[in-house]
Amino acid sequence: MAIHWRLKTYLASQGIYSATKLQQKIVEKTGVLISIQNLCNYLNHRPKILRLGTVELICSALDCELQTFCTVSGGVKKLSEVKKLAYGNTPLSKRATKQFPDPKEYS
Repeated sequence: MAIHWRLKTYLASQGIYSATKLQQKIVEKTGVLISIQNLCNYLNHRPKILRLGTVELICSALDCELQTFCTVSGGVKKLSEVKKLAYGNTPLSKRATKQFPDPKEYS
């Protein structure tokens, strides 16, 4: 499954080049304040989790729909790509290398 997140490109086409300008527009249109850090994350990276309320605020402020800046194309993930979490798959640097100390050794 491929998710194409193009919020920054869409905003540039609308003349909005910073998270601060986007925040001002959202507050002006909806009256809700979204933090600058969250808006920067949405602009610079594809979000792993995005609340529907946030999508509604962004779309209301920009007078657009979600598919304007985000598209999802279907696909099937192959089962051979899925790894089980197990001790054998853990990198050596992450494994515990020392045993617990003997409590009798403490003074």
